[in-house]
Amino acid sequence: MEMYYCDEWSDIKKKPWNILDEHTAYTYHQKHKPYTVVLREDEKHKYIINITNEWVSVGFYDELIRKYLNYDFEVMSEGKLFLRTAMYWEYDDETDTEVSSLILNFREDGYIAMEKRDLKNGSVEERETNNTFEKNWDVFPEFGQYLYLCKEER
Repeated sequence: MEMYYCDEWSDIKKKPWNILDEHTAYTYHQKHKPYTVVLREDEKHKYIINITNEWVSVGFYDELIRKYLNYDFEVMSEGKLFLRTAMYWEYDDETDTEVSSLILNFREDGYIAMEKRDLKNGSVEERETNNTFEKNWDVFPEFGQYLYLCKEER
């Protein structure tokens, strides 16, 4: 897996803004300044990870560089992360036109709120439930060690 760093990633332009060298990214990590990690496999963008002091997000990309899954982790005490929000998108064939979305919001007490949108017919389905969240917990990444956050099944 090839890795490079930047200030941020543009989903609209499907490219990074301001490439950072590894030393600069390491300095950002040590000083808790925001930066973005781009992971590529076979010349294809697979994961975009945004690192900040308050949250970490992981974007999952398909072969057309469309984000189809995103995890937003909140930084909790003692370097722990809690998966606060998961978002999933489906697209119309080979275009960037979204046809549906699913948003899941999680709380540490087990509460889940879900919103599913069908953008073709305009329907919105909302649900609430409770569950256990062992898989929602993870640890804040060490510099250069991000791949463990890129698990689709949580």
